Amino acid sequence: MKKFALPTISIKKYGGKQVAIVKGKIVASGYDTTTVLQQTKKRLPHATWQDILLVAVPKGLTVVYRL
Repeated sequence: MKKFALPTISIKKYGGKQVAIVKGKIVASGYDTTTVLQQTKKRLPHATWQDILLVAVPKGLTVVYRL
């Protein structure tokens, strides 16, 4: 299994969206998974499915405290 480098993802910019990450960089974003994958394959046609990390960014930052 490959390790992915995760960039810092802005919740203000990408909140509530799907984000595609390839080689530690955000290459596509959108509200629909299919659209995001199509944008990624259009920008990086040689990227394989193993190279693409799809992340759902939450709409807001939630903090969970353990008592």
